[in-house]
Amino acid sequence: MVYQLYDSAFRILDIRNNLLENFTGSRKQIIDLAASTIPSSYLLPELLAGFGRMYPDVYFHSWQTDSSGAINRVLDGTVDLALTGQNTGDDSCVFIPFCQDNMVIATPVNDHYLNLKTKRTTCCFSGLLSKDPVIIREKGSGTKKEMDIFLENAGIEPSSLNVVARMNDLESIKKSIVNGLGFSILSARSVVDLQKQSRFFCFH
Repeated sequence: MVYQLYDSAFRILDIRNNLLENFTGSRKQIIDLAASTIPSSYLLPELLAGFGRMYPDVYFHSWQTDSSGAINRVLDGTVDLALTGQNTGDDSCVFIPFCQDNMVIATPVNDHYLNLKTKRTTCCFSGLLSKDPVIIREKGSGTKKEMDIFLENAGIEPSSLNVVARMNDLESIKKSIVNGLGFSILSARSVVDLQKQSRFFCFH
């Protein structure tokens, strides 16, 4: 998943006047915003806090959804802009990269994955992806799209995966991994806290 963060965060601040003029009009100080799961949980709070300190007269009304839903809200005029992990290439939208992220394989902490982490060989990763139980995100998720790209680059067919659950809630996926249900491929930003607590193994 590739965005680009802080330089573009300042870029967002730089176009504040255009946002107000184009999206809200001179008399309205509200910007309607949709955000997919990762940007909403791990990027938006910091961005809005910085924006609010500089421009306290403006506030955002935000909705969290998946990437597809966020883009659809822009297309149907429900919101003025969206933060999303997916670029559909739709000519009706302008997609501006704003943050950089990576995908990681997040696994339970147990002897099996500790052994794989120690070996860190290509064959180990291939076995992990093709045989071990995996939890995947719902269709429409930017993370799911990036996971598909990840698997394609690894030469692994999605149909060969041992899928044990499909979930639309990121926190449920993370808790399921911690409890040993299976592994998943997630945004690196979304697993930092649990990784620091040694409740995950992460393979980059």
